[in-house]
This record gives sequence, structure tokens and C-alpha cells, in this order.
Amino acid sequence: MNGTKAWAKNLGLALASVLAVFALSLAADWTLGRHATRPELRGTMELIFPPRAEQTFSSVEFTYTAHINSLGLRERELKPSPGVFRIAAIGDSYTYGWGVEAEQSWLRLLEKNLRDRGYSVETVNLGKPGSGPPAYAEIAEKALPVVQPDLVLVGMHQGDDLAGSGPDGLEKLKQQEGGTIGRLIRAVYPNITRRLRDARLARLGDARKQEAPPQKSSAEDNRRWTENTAKDFLAKMSPEEKAKYDALDPKVREAFTQGMFNPYMVDLALKNPRIYIMPMVLDDPWIKQCIGNMAGQLSRIEKAAGDAGATVAVLSIPDGVYVNDAARQNITKVGYQIDPALMTAENADEGIRRACDQADLPFNTVSNGFLDHASEPDLFFELDGHPSPKGHALFAELITPIVERMIAPVAPRLKR
Repeated sequence: MNGTKAWAKNLGLALASVLAVFALSLAADWTLGRHATRPELRGTMELIFPPRAEQTFSSVEFTYTAHINSLGLRERELKPSPGVFRIAAIGDSYTYGWGVEAEQSWLRLLEKNLRDRGYSVETVNLGKPGSGPPAYAEIAEKALPVVQPDLVLVGMHQGDDLAGSGPDGLEKLKQQEGGTIGRLIRAVYPNITRRLRDARLARLGDARKQEAPPQKSSAEDNRRWTENTAKDFLAKMSPEEKAKYDALDPKVREAFTQGMFNPYMVDLALKNPRIYIMPMVLDDPWIKQCIGNMAGQLSRIEKAAGDAGATVAVLSIPDGVYVNDAARQNITKVGYQIDPALMTAENADEGIRRACDQADLPFNTVSNGFLDHASEPDLFFELDGHPSPKGHALFAELITPIVERMIAPVAPRLKR
């Protein structure tokens, strides 16, 4: 009997000790989180692009230069900014600012607008041309621990990002790093695991100090590459594709062969001219799957943002074919088909809205604001289709009050 009592007493003491250690570890994690600061941004990293690259692009409609910082972002050099609310935007070329200088992009103009309203904010551009929701999630998981934003804006490009979600976008959700035990540890000790991750990233930055020379390319370098790509596409066209190509607007064909127009836009139009119509058929089984896949990628982004201490909101970025009369007609010059009955701003937003509902994330759109300017012909480049500087300015103007409502309760104010 005495032995049983002693065993029970020892077991109780052991359990009490374990609980005490566990409580102390939770307290340590809480204290670490309360006093944590953003990690020092040092060294170089290729978060998206080769660090410190510089590329100039020219087309029949624009010339601009992209300057890449030491972290591999089309952005200014970043540094720890106490007292500044940091907004990161993830998206494709519409977020990156294809065709415009960085200062003309909607994200930089949003920063200016918010600062003019008295908020101490800075924006960070995580846009990557040619990417889609699966890549957005990968960028979030790689870049957000480094950038450490307070708010993440996911710029979902109407139509294109729904089609680009693909049939297998949910698979990576089943392969989360660390498995069930890893997720449990991160949930119980979020601040300790975040600090360990920051230390690993700092070591990575130190290792990259001995970097390769910056990559630089001129407008002529990129024109020659584009011209060679166009020649390759032209040589490989089927007789049916060649007939479609010969029927294109002469201005398009001339720019294509001279390397002054995106050859992939022409190639895609010849192979899939209904690409702008497809995402509008929301009851199609494949599109329904794409909506589910987009929701899965949004959940990945939200997880990565949460680990970095940020919240997430989704912005629907208008494509001209759904909100602008001239853009809808101009796209036919490149060989794409249109269906005005299906290709509406409401349809273009609805697919993204459904994905946001599934992911339980806030959805925001300014399509109606663009429709108020539907008759203006210069909001989007005529052939390229990307927003012009005027289009970026309009988008920034329309989303500024939306983003202001998000940050007003928490963003610090500028000292005047």
C-alpha cells in the first residue's frame, strides 16, 4: 500500500513538473512574441528575381526599366522600419507593373495616397509576371518571413488567375512542411518557431553576401530575345495557326516579327482564342475545380501571412476585356475571341469571390469604378492589354479608401 502511495505521489510530482515546464515554455514564447522585432534585412536573396538585376523593356507601346533590389524584388532596398505599417502585395504582371515605371504602379501610388492621408506606411512589391495563384502561395511562403509585412494584399487578376489555378492546385496543401507534428509545434510555440526561422533566414542572407555580378540587360537585348522567340513560334506554327496568324491585324504581325510585342500573347491566341471566355462559365466542372484550387492557394497564403504576423485581403484586379470597351475590341486584333454576354465584370469577379468565400477571406473589387470609365480608351495599352499609367492611377485611387478602412485601426500616423 505504501509503495502504491509513493508511486502515485511520484507520478503526481512528475506530472506537476511537466505542466510547470510547459507553462514556463508558453510564457517564454509569449514574452518572445511581445518583444520581437523585425529581423534585420541584410545580405542578398533571390526571393523572386536575381538580386540587383536591371532590365529595360521596350514595345510598340512603352519603355520601362525594372530595378531589382538585393532581396530579388522589384522594389527599393528594404530596411527595418519601426513605426511604419508595411503592406506587401502579391500578384502577377498587373501587380509587378508591366509596362510602367515603379513609381507609376498602383502599389506605389497606393502608398503615396495613404501617406497623403496621414498614415505611416510603406509598400513592398511581390509581383511576378507570368505567375498565378500556385506561384503566389510559393512566393508568400518564401518572401513573407523575410519581408515581415503587417498586411498582405493578394491581387487576383480577373479571369487569368482563375484559369491559371490549374487542376492540381490543392495537392500542395497535403504536403505542408513538417507534417502534423510540425504544425502542432508551430501552433503551440508560434513565436519561438518564428525566431528560429528568422535566424535561418539571417544565415542565408550572410551566405549570399558573396554574390554574382548583377544581371543587366538593355532594351535591345530584350528585343532580340523577343524577336528570336517570335521567329521560333512562327516556324513551329501549324497550317491552321499560320492561317489565323496571317489574318491578324498587320500592326500586330509587324510588332511580333520585330520583337516589339509579347510573342506569348500571339502564341496563346492562336492555340486558345477563347481563353478570356473560359473562366466566365462558372458552372463548368473544370472552372469549379479551379475555384476550389484558388481557394486552396489563398489558404496557403493566409497561413504564411499568419506565421509572419500579417493579415490578408484579396483585391480583384480588373482586366480591360471585362471592364473597358476599347480593351475588349483591341484584344480581337491579337486574335482572341470575345463574348460580351459572358465577359462581364460581374462574372469576372464572381469566380474570385467564390474562392474567397471558400477560403474565408475578405474579397474586394473596384470593377464598378472602372465601368464608370468604360468608354475611356487609354486605361489599358492597346495591344499589350496591361494597365497604362492612367489605368494604374485609377486603380490606386479606387482601392485607397478600401485599404484605408483596413489599416485605420492599427496603422500609425505620420508626425507632421
